[in-house]
Amino acid sequence: MNQSKLDKIAIDLIIKEYQNNDIPWFIGYSGGKDSSALLKLVFNAFLKVENFHKPVTVVYCDTKVENPIITSYVYEIFENLKQESIDRNIPLNFKIATPVLDDRYFVKVIGRGYPPPTNIFRWCTDKLRIKPISSIIDNNQDAIVLLGIRNGESEQRDRTISKHTTSHDYYLKQSDSKSKVIFSPIIKHGLEDIWITIRNNKLPRSIDYQRIRDIYKDAESECPILRNKKDKPCGNNRFGCWTCTVVRKDKSVSSMIDNGYYELEELLNFRNWLIEFRDDIKYRCDIRRNGQIGLGPITIEGRSIILERLLDAQRKSKITLISSEELARINELWKKDLINEKYKEKITPYNTVYTP
Repeated sequence: MNQSKLDKIAIDLIIKEYQNNDIPWFIGYSGGKDSSALLKLVFNAFLKVENFHKPVTVVYCDTKVENPIITSYVYEIFENLKQESIDRNIPLNFKIATPVLDDRYFVKVIGRGYPPPTNIFRWCTDKLRIKPISSIIDNNQDAIVLLGIRNGESEQRDRTISKHTTSHDYYLKQSDSKSKVIFSPIIKHGLEDIWITIRNNKLPRSIDYQRIRDIYKDAESECPILRNKKDKPCGNNRFGCWTCTVVRKDKSVSSMIDNGYYELEELLNFRNWLIEFRDDIKYRCDIRRNGQIGLGPITIEGRSIILERLLDAQRKSKITLISSEELARINELWKKDLINEKYKEKITPYNTVYTP
């Protein structure tokens, strides 16, 4: 193993910081290059640790509308990493964070009639990413969150880092939390350093250099595991939620289709159609759920149309896009609206509600 100088510094730092206190560690993993490099360095550092005195948990956030190719890849990696950790006597825990049923994307959009997210009303980040991750980390009064954050990645990222700096070069303050901090052992790694880290550190073998390179050739980048509400959406040039309607064009999925993942074409078509459908006020209620007059939720007729298109995309792509429990919950929510006297769709003398 030909470790770089930066990697050796990072590994020594990881060992030192791990042994420094009893505060639990949580490692954010997205399947992308930075989180993969971070996890490789932690794994190699732990090969040198004899006494594991506190829990270390690797966390992946599955929003249930992640790019299905990437999700399958990460689930496979997790299973392989579990076995490698056991084989090497490294006590890593692996957890997958998911939104609660009522916060799932299609339960919100099709069940409750939420309009698909826009820059003005971007409800998805909190419901699909922040809350699921917080539900795992916030069970601990104190926590150290390890993230693959790097200087020089982008101007926006550098501005964010500068706002959260601490007296320690490798630690950052976490937004909205005084008891939890971010630790990034790769913060001084450049882009090429990251690829060297993944290539030269052979363990864990589950994280394969060539496979990650192929993914990046096809999809370009990954969505960060820990996000703030004000962060830019991932759909523009990163692999994140395939349903992302905050950006006008999903370059990541388009790139993957161009590189042979033709099963994603139906997903991209649905997503592009949904952007246009979202802006059709014919399928929006004139009365909000609080009783005020104004642009309200999507009508039940509109929700029914979205569901039909989604199931059609699911059938054609042969990819499971919505679960049976989500369908059951959507049906329950429609029935509640149909019998709710306060639910009104249109301001007309003969107000009617569409019956699916």
